[in-house]
Amino acid sequence: MRRTFPALGLGLILALALDQAVHLFPSFEPTVDDERPRYLRTVQYHPILGWSGYPNLIDSNDGIDIRTNSLGYRDREPVHAEDQKLRVLFVGDSFTWGDEVSVEDRFTSVVEAYCERQCGSLPSIRTINKGMIGYGTAQSFLQYLLTREEQRFDVVILGLFTGNDLDDNAVVDSHSGPRPRLIRCDRDGGGQLCLEGVPVPPVVDWPEHRLLNPRGGLARTLGWSGLIALASRRRAPRFLIETRIASDMDDMSHALPFPIIERTSEAPVEDRFGQLEAILGAFDRTVRADAKAFGVLLFPSAHVYAGEVDDELRDYSEVRHVLQRLDIPFSDYYEKTKDSQLDDLFFGRQGHWRPKGHEEAAKLLLPLLSSLQRKRD
Repeated sequence: MRRTFPALGLGLILALALDQAVHLFPSFEPTVDDERPRYLRTVQYHPILGWSGYPNLIDSNDGIDIRTNSLGYRDREPVHAEDQKLRVLFVGDSFTWGDEVSVEDRFTSVVEAYCERQCGSLPSIRTINKGMIGYGTAQSFLQYLLTREEQRFDVVILGLFTGNDLDDNAVVDSHSGPRPRLIRCDRDGGGQLCLEGVPVPPVVDWPEHRLLNPRGGLARTLGWSGLIALASRRRAPRFLIETRIASDMDDMSHALPFPIIERTSEAPVEDRFGQLEAILGAFDRTVRADAKAFGVLLFPSAHVYAGEVDDELRDYSEVRHVLQRLDIPFSDYYEKTKDSQLDDLFFGRQGHWRPKGHEEAAKLLLPLLSSLQRKRD
């Protein structure tokens, strides 16, 4: 017994020494996290959507707090209590997510504050923000299909950004890696959609596909350990990743009403407006079949306000025509703000809305929500 304790102590010391010596191995690869686009810290791999929000994130950027709830959205925790509030679900891209501004300055928060008690014909409002950085219209629609049971809502508002949504729908790649793509697959022009490119190939070095997720509790608690650090920087074997993805696909694919087909081409979809019309039409029919109301907040990029209008303004006008043909109610952001200065609304030509830009969006949403509420009544 006397010899047992020294032996155990020596074994523990050797194990700790070996653990720390791992840091000295030449094969210890540095993490690439710092080289990735900043916003990828806020998301995780998703086999159908490409990426989804990373849950319970606490981060900051340029002094702005970034927090996500348990579902991965930059929003409050879901509230399931029954009340008389009009619950408005917002989906869209980084403008809806609120890149470069605080949660309180986002248009979804502002419109809720406007209608804290009552807003003309509107009751008090509770907003649900499921915006996701980098999403196109197709991904927002797929997100709606996969997550519509998460909490109760009455109205759906899609943020449609003509600066890149048309291209995001048409292409197969992005800064976040491959995208899913909804394409028209009928021969008679009826607008039937097929889903291609899923499961999305896990070609990006997603943290959750490493031997040990560096964002997980164990890695955060024992990150000082050489073996833990090594496992958190090494990709898991391909068969383990594929097994996990196949299991997730089995759980999710039943929620999708589209045929899933093999990707036959990497080339962008040529008829971007026909594709958008098919997606918006299916989105509208799905929401109405769920007994909810559907509307769109349509807005252009800062380039339009800078006078660089030719291509995008033509796109903007054509998207307006698509919404009118489909009889989808929408708020026309540019029509109401075209006399504004770029720097009043945006953080530069490549930037997102300033708080003032979000405030203008909130004002525009009030008549749209009133109209949709009357339709519900």
